[in-house]
Amino acid sequence: IPVRIGSRSATPSFDWENRGTWPAALANVDAVYISYYPDLAAPGATDAIRAFTELAVRSGVRRLVLLSGRGEPEAQRCEEIVMSSGVQWTVLRCSWFNQNFSENYLLEPILGGEVALPAGRVPEPFVDTDDIAHVAVAALTEEGHAGELYELTGPRLLTFGEAIGEISRASGQEVRYV
Repeated sequence: IPVRIGSRSATPSFDWENRGTWPAALANVDAVYISYYPDLAAPGATDAIRAFTELAVRSGVRRLVLLSGRGEPEAQRCEEIVMSSGVQWTVLRCSWFNQNFSENYLLEPILGGEVALPAGRVPEPFVDTDDIAHVAVAALTEEGHAGELYELTGPRLLTFGEAIGEISRASGQEVRYV
């Protein structure tokens, strides 16, 4: 299946902050996976998703798959924009990614030995991004997913303290959760 990557370093380039890059990235595309950076809960995300969705539909896109967040009112507003677009849509609503600990957001605190978050003891169904990718590919390429909102979770609930404890044990490095 031919794929066009939406990235500042791709050709054509795509940048959420430069709407002038959007038309070329959407040209001759039937289906789009929307993963907003930095996050659907960030200021300006709703306006960007609305403008992008409208342009995608005008450009002939027939299927939209949105990566969304669980428990985020701003993300739910973005979901509503995509759902009311007039084209086939699927929403992948996720919680925290496993990769937040190893690739980006929490990597520096992990390496520094202390992760501080105001999450308390609320358990989360951490999900692996490879699992999200499998569902996204199915939603983009197979029939039967239009109009579906999928709540994607990992295999079990963990508090941040438990997750950090597992990382500490597996890595052999002392990491505290505060």
